[in-house]
Amino acid sequence: MRFFGWLFLATLSLVLMVQLRLTDGALTSPETPWGIVGFELAFTQVRAAEIMSTWRSMGVTEIALVSLGVDVAFLLVYPFMFRGLVQLLRRDNGSNFDRLGARLAFAVLLCIPLDALENALLWRELVAGASNPLAVTAGLAASVKFLLVLVTAAWCAGALLQRLFPRPAHG
Repeated sequence: MRFFGWLFLATLSLVLMVQLRLTDGALTSPETPWGIVGFELAFTQVRAAEIMSTWRSMGVTEIALVSLGVDVAFLLVYPFMFRGLVQLLRRDNGSNFDRLGARLAFAVLLCIPLDALENALLWRELVAGASNPLAVTAGLAASVKFLLVLVTAAWCAGALLQRLFPRPAHG
């Protein structure tokens, strides 16, 4: 049953990610090649203002707000999908690798408040204007979130490789 629960979350995550990528396509340009991710990682008032100015000139500021709205649904799904995958792949053998997996299964849930904070700050910037405190805080929240996702995904890839290609027992 755990597998089917994870499969549901993985499917929903994929659907929402595709929706985000399609929405984000309207936000990309030579000046904003990373779309909403570039805005998440702007880190400065100047860069955030440049991105917002480009979006205003392209007439896509409302699409950025829609993207942040869709991301609210996504942020409630993908951390649980990663947690479920770690739990499916983890073995209780006491190894350092699996202890790390247990920690990551908890830590990846921190993406929820980090992503929510980032979205709230970006929304505020889009509505009220860019500011250094908002851009820096959003950038830090996004960076930690992306790091947690990257480390958890790498752990899952490593665990999957261990399952597919087990080491021969010595002795």
